[in-house]
Amino acid sequence: MPSLTVPPPVLVLDPPAGPPALEKPVTVVLSGLAYPDALAVAPNEARGIGALIYRGVGGSEEVWDEANGTWVAAPVDEGAIAALAPLPFAPPTTPGGPWIGTLIAVGQEDATGNPRFEKAVVGVPAYRLRAVATAVRDGEAFSGISGPTGDLLFISSTEQQRFAVEFDTGQASDAGRARLFLKNAALQPAGYVEIRAAGGQEIEIANCTWSGTPLARMTLSSDGDIHLTPASGRRIVLEAPLEAEEITYQPQGGGPRQTL
Repeated sequence: MPSLTVPPPVLVLDPPAGPPALEKPVTVVLSGLAYPDALAVAPNEARGIGALIYRGVGGSEEVWDEANGTWVAAPVDEGAIAALAPLPFAPPTTPGGPWIGTLIAVGQEDATGNPRFEKAVVGVPAYRLRAVATAVRDGEAFSGISGPTGDLLFISSTEQQRFAVEFDTGQASDAGRARLFLKNAALQPAGYVEIRAAGGQEIEIANCTWSGTPLARMTLSSDGDIHLTPASGRRIVLEAPLEAEEITYQPQGGGPRQTL
């Protein structure tokens, strides 16, 4: 089958300088799709224009298999490549214009319910796209596949936000615990308020070290008690008169607890 000229598609990021965020769509632009005689492929001649999505993991390359909802070892056989369903591209809106697709990473899952796209850690996983095209002109079929785009190394824009709400189940609809926190300049929690509805209804308030480790905590327990827990070696300081009906304490020298 004669080959089409299929340049690598261009990835349009938001913001243009990147890095790409999982939560933002990536526009994929394919220009210069042409027959061997350099004539452009017309929309009515196209039989399938899109992009296959690859990822590099552990020194190998995998491709997304849409039919089975999984990543598989990237084939080299032309027939096996042609059998994969690509991310579809919309045809040009003006004569000679580009073919355009949209890659949406957030919320996509594989057949087992795991995220299809993940943020990169030390450059892994790296995603890239290759455009694939088939066309028929004057009864003759043509096909082609491009080289890869540059790597997509996703970040999570949610994790970059200073104020956040975190749920134990990942979503608000069935959460048993919700934590509200504000991050410092190192993007570590400066403090948090946590409300627990599962395992006993409690509320916990805490401040944290620069690295996000809890310091002092106040807990409103499920039985109605109020627990004040200062950091190790620190004190509870009351800067006003204290009024109490009964005080139970542990004598400094040891022995049974005493009540005033």
